Amino acid sequence: MIISHKYKFIFIKSFKTAGTSLEIALSKFCGKDDVITPLIRDDESIRKKLNYRGPQNYDGMKEHMSAVEIKQKINPKIFHNYLKFVTVRNPFDQIISAFHWHNKSKEKEKKFIFFKKRKKTFENFFKIKAHHIFEDEYNRYTEYDNVLVDLFIKYENIKEDLIALSEKLNFPENIYATFSNINAKSNIRPSNGMFEINNEINDKIKVLAKKIIKLHNY
Repeated sequence: MIISHKYKFIFIKSFKTAGTSLEIALSKFCGKDDVITPLIRDDESIRKKLNYRGPQNYDGMKEHMSAVEIKQKINPKIFHNYLKFVTVRNPFDQIISAFHWHNKSKEKEKKFIFFKKRKKTFENFFKIKAHHIFEDEYNRYTEYDNVLVDLFIKYENIKEDLIALSEKLNFPENIYATFSNINAKSNIRPSNGMFEINNEINDKIKVLAKKIIKLHNY
């Protein structure tokens, strides 16, 4: 999450939507008074190598804070006046990305414990996690079904949307050029990780993510 007083924006970071790469890219344009929340160690390593600003001024704020949580934490004038934006993704693709991320994270956990963490099948993962993922994503930028952000950056249209964002915020350069050279978490989905969602799961996504699908025309 980033609050830029320099360019007057609030970036709200969502889940499995290229948010980490975008957050690193945005930090390139941050000033010394801006709020930048910490990333995990591997991602901070990427940011440090690029010589972009790292975590600063965050005072207990966290990476995946919702718009409601940010609103409760900061000056109301800042929340009202700054451009608030978030990245969103087609839920049918987002849930697959989340599944691969979950299983990849279990591989890393093996290094720190004496027993092996079991990878989940997609069906088992979906049954346990899907409801929470879609609910959390929708609640990240709404309050009682009211949208709290000013702009959505669509994962599927990210080049055009980031170019437009650069112009809107008067960045000194096109942020997409910076973003496209950052590959945070790029090794999560295996090369053989493409698979089709069956009709049963497809129908369940339509129900669980119906608000997201309707709002963003997915």
